[in-house]
Amino acid sequence: MSTPRTVTVPTTDQGTVTVPEPSWCVGHAEQPVDALVDLGHRSTEHPLGRPADPVGIALVSQYPHGNGPRQIGLFVEQAALAITLDPDAVRELAADYETAAGQLRRLAGWVHILRAGEGR
Repeated sequence: MSTPRTVTVPTTDQGTVTVPEPSWCVGHAEQPVDALVDLGHRSTEHPLGRPADPVGIALVSQYPHGNGPRQIGLFVEQAALAITLDPDAVRELAADYETAAGQLRRLAGWVHILRAGEGR
């Protein structure tokens, strides 16, 4: 059994706090934390579709002290797309969305497993 991970962050409302950090969290160096409710855990980003030209990104996230839902979820951001395409490009885009759909289903399975592990 591994030792539970923790992270210590300064907050303006609670001072310096130490909280549990999930194993899938990539850290907090790039995340400014003002109030404790702003402290969120994030996984690596997963490009959706083709990695070189994704139609979006997805990442596992959780805001355990936030004002909204506190469960682990999947944050999904779609790429901005406003373009006129020829038939071949439309087919390529459709294939990218089909690939992204499969990737999202796999990530949904991962989130399901992570949520089940929270109950232990």
